[in-house]
Amino acid sequence: MARDFGQDDEGGGGLVTGAGYCYGWLSNEGADAPVPTYTRTDTDGFMDFINGNSPRQTSSNLDIDIDLHLPLTQYPSPLPPHVDYAASSSKSPEAINLDDPNSPHIQKERRILQCKLIRLFFDAIRSKKTDLVTKLITAGFVSPDVPNEYGLTPLLAAVEAGDGAMVCALLNLGADVNTFGTPSKRSTAYYRYSSSSSSSSSKRKKGKEGKNKPPPDARTPLMAASAAGNLVLAKLLLQDFHADDALIAGDGQLALRLAADNGHGEIVDLLPSRRGGEFRRWRTHHAAAIARIKRAGQGIVAFFAFFVWYIPRAILWSLPKHLVVLPSVKLAKWSWKNKHRFGSWCKKQVKKMPERAKRGAQAAGRAVKALKHGMWWVIRRIPGAMKSLKKVGMATGFVFLKVVSAMHTAVMAVLSFFRNITLKDVRNGVLVALKALFVDLPRAVWSGMRGFGKASYKALGYMLGLLGKVLWWIMRALFEVAVFLPKQLWKILAAIGSSMAKGYHEILVWFNPKRR
Repeated sequence: MARDFGQDDEGGGGLVTGAGYCYGWLSNEGADAPVPTYTRTDTDGFMDFINGNSPRQTSSNLDIDIDLHLPLTQYPSPLPPHVDYAASSSKSPEAINLDDPNSPHIQKERRILQCKLIRLFFDAIRSKKTDLVTKLITAGFVSPDVPNEYGLTPLLAAVEAGDGAMVCALLNLGADVNTFGTPSKRSTAYYRYSSSSSSSSSKRKKGKEGKNKPPPDARTPLMAASAAGNLVLAKLLLQDFHADDALIAGDGQLALRLAADNGHGEIVDLLPSRRGGEFRRWRTHHAAAIARIKRAGQGIVAFFAFFVWYIPRAILWSLPKHLVVLPSVKLAKWSWKNKHRFGSWCKKQVKKMPERAKRGAQAAGRAVKALKHGMWWVIRRIPGAMKSLKKVGMATGFVFLKVVSAMHTAVMAVLSFFRNITLKDVRNGVLVALKALFVDLPRAVWSGMRGFGKASYKALGYMLGLLGKVLWWIMRALFEVAVFLPKQLWKILAAIGSSMAKGYHEILVWFNPKRR
């Protein structure tokens, strides 16, 4: 079994492609198993450094004894720009101070090694190599809770890999079962929360506490297992390692709500009933609604600015100035400057007048002839246009049927609402009626309008060719201008309704925490 570890973007070893190590795995496993044997096939001897067989060679081919500050508990921060520049500019070995542990070159080499070590550790977790993970932790290279560059914790990576043996090994080696980490697949809550005003204030927090605060979509291992529907890992973490299911993420999510929202009923039955995070969950959802409202409001402001300010200004000021006033002034100046040539110019124009009149009459004759051909071309295409108009009529009928169907659905929903007397049926009736009125009806009207638009485009294109298509696009542009404001207002109303619906849902969840 072999795996390659290539060069990373820092100048050291990476974990994807390139020169690597081929290692033969022994049959024994577990924390007390012998260290796997490695055969070096790369040039920097990093695995020999881990096994303690030989000194490590740096990327500059210098034998340097570097203190890596083991065990690594955090992913190393980026070097300051001046340190990185100083390390990169030191090309010759004579310019490198190997005795100073804080020299730019030593700092860069230290960070390259630390990054490579952490990436090797997480690659072993994803590859389910329990013996290598155990070696790296027990030998004091890394902490069992060290995060990678994206904030993913080792235990969370093992849960995402679905490896129960790796989860047990990490927990037995001292990993914290309740540590929050950033999942590999970011939640939409992160972007919703980031766009809200509340998160903006949190971004302005200064100090160490605000800097190290986990993102709102951070998850514990139990949350990740519950969201993924992994019942075995959820039982293992909850019952065997006593994971805290009452922890609330920054976006208000609980392990119970993640399981319920993703439809994992067995995990919902496993987890105890918990309340909490309702307002945070609503606020996270509300942040997305606020973002949509802001975008729609900005579109309305831009619409009015364009039609109320820029177009009138262009018509009343810019166009007259640049098309009439300034050209007239230039013409007057040129005419006064060249007034002595005016008489000869008039005489020349009078001589050319008969010839120009003759060319004008010929052009008029050609225009009449072309008009006759055009009329005959249109007449010949009337039968085909009638077929296209038939399609337009069918599209119009489709619009009518869609509207009638949607109205019938709305009426039946209202009648169903009045026939039912239980609280649950009343709620369902109201939801069905609102859906038919505000979702199905606009969707049906829009679908019919799209069908009418396609049929009319084909009809005009068949009758008038390119001119018909140009006319259709002009009408389409005018239609878009006419419906722009209603569309933006609809987006605002839909965002407000979505926020209200989420609030109503969270109220129901408070009464029944296991509601699915």
